[in-house]
Amino acid sequence: MSQLFTAVYEITSAIEGNPTLRLNLVVNALNDSVMGHARVEFSNGESAGISIRGHHTEIDSGEPLRAVVLAGLPSIFPSVEEEPSAFQLLMVLPTASKDGQVCYKMSFGDARQPRIVEVRDGVARAMLPELAGAE
Repeated sequence: MSQLFTAVYEITSAIEGNPTLRLNLVVNALNDSVMGHARVEFSNGESAGISIRGHHTEIDSGEPLRAVVLAGLPSIFPSVEEEPSAFQLLMVLPTASKDGQVCYKMSFGDARQPRIVEVRDGVARAMLPELAGAE
């Protein structure tokens, strides 16, 4: 049995106008590493993506929980000024469920005056990888 598997999440916020975030991940269960791509889609139709890397771990609590921590890997030579320059995400998933709570922050542009998208009330919904590309 392979230790690699894919995980696809759609993350939304209850706040009107906040973007939708899509995570396409490859998880290596052997070493608990995660890598993939995050794409934020704004209500005006614009979107931007960034490569991501991180890990997942079990949280020691009264109930079984998994945490996924991701950070962005910005392009060395950005081709578009509005490419993400930084990304951070924390997702907490009940082990028995594929849905969970998320907070994330994505920055765009110059580090001295970045445009920042921050979502603290994100809700992650697991999607089947074959359905994620069909939308």
